[in-house]
Amino acid sequence: MKKLLLVPAVLAAMMGSAWAQAPGKPVKIGILNDQSTSFSALGGTEVVRAVELAIKDYGGRAIGRPIELVSADHQNKTDVGLAIARQWLERDGVDVIVDMANSAIALGVNKLLGDNKKIGLFVSPLTDRPTEDDCNGYVVAWAYDAYSTVGTAVKAMLEGGARSFFIISPDYEAGKVQESWVEQAVTEGGARVVGKVRAPLGTTDFSAFILQAQASGAQAIQLNVNGPDLVNALKQIQEFGLMAMGQQVGVTFLHQSDARAIGAEALKGIRFSAPWFWNKDPASRKFGQTMMAMTGNAPGWVAAGNYSAVTNYLKAVDKAGTADADAVLKTMRDSNMDDFFVQNGKLFPNGRLVHDMHLLRVKAPTDIKEKDDFFELVTTVHAEKAFRPLKDTTCKLVQK
Repeated sequence: MKKLLLVPAVLAAMMGSAWAQAPGKPVKIGILNDQSTSFSALGGTEVVRAVELAIKDYGGRAIGRPIELVSADHQNKTDVGLAIARQWLERDGVDVIVDMANSAIALGVNKLLGDNKKIGLFVSPLTDRPTEDDCNGYVVAWAYDAYSTVGTAVKAMLEGGARSFFIISPDYEAGKVQESWVEQAVTEGGARVVGKVRAPLGTTDFSAFILQAQASGAQAIQLNVNGPDLVNALKQIQEFGLMAMGQQVGVTFLHQSDARAIGAEALKGIRFSAPWFWNKDPASRKFGQTMMAMTGNAPGWVAAGNYSAVTNYLKAVDKAGTADADAVLKTMRDSNMDDFFVQNGKLFPNGRLVHDMHLLRVKAPTDIKEKDDFFELVTTVHAEKAFRPLKDTTCKLVQK
């Protein structure tokens, strides 16, 4: 009996000695996004490469500890995404979850982050509920929201003379948010919405929706769909000849991968809002060329936003001297962030990062001088005007 008792005691002493000499617990980052279905082209594995680059550029360590990266494909399935996030937060010691494409999954993960007091750096999801009605203080919305993108896109068409709009949105959480903001922007601009439809995610045939838009007599069609759905919708709008017949077509979002898939000929002249594009300035171009050498394509703003979010998070960890979520978030709120992705950046207490936004235009094919050089800058909207003022937030943390 005594021998049996001595063995664990000796082992414990040996393990304690080894543990004392081992490096500290890693700072663990988890990328949770779609890597195989509808949203994969917008970020997917490109985000993984961008975050790997961010960790490498940072030096691979924070607060003297190694930085560990894990990633998973939620396949756009809420149950899959929540199961992964729960395991990461409750069993695997993940300190921060980044990207989070898919608003429905983001809402569930937002609650898990609050329950476990861990940080979420949300770059992809459009829904603003984690920073508004459902805010718990642990999600940072890094790149954009409906207010900052929809208003800019609609304003461009209003300035082009449009006074009646038909809205085509995706039939899920983010689509409902976009539809609501488009209606508000149209009304505030003195125009009216004459019709609207929602297309199921993964729609390949938009002909019925396009015919409704054409029959409505709307001067402008606002497309809120993205990814493969946007590719299909725009190609079919070209086939129906709506733009040739005088209807304006606007898009809420246009990603680098969308322009690559659709082509500049079909898109030329279309204006849209974005937080970033790879040829914006020398620093952006440097990042873009580095990513292009790694993946073969110029990166989109989702990849760039994740690089920026992770880099600023690691800086805050080092500055705070800990990976404790509350300390890191306080440090981030006290910092004025500025990098190739974020200009005039300020983290509001509701978790919304405000920064400059940009109105872009798709170049004509004759103006494209190099691979993936699709966009040009029309104007920059300062952070204070691009995002909803903090005084208008519904976040209970701010109201307190």
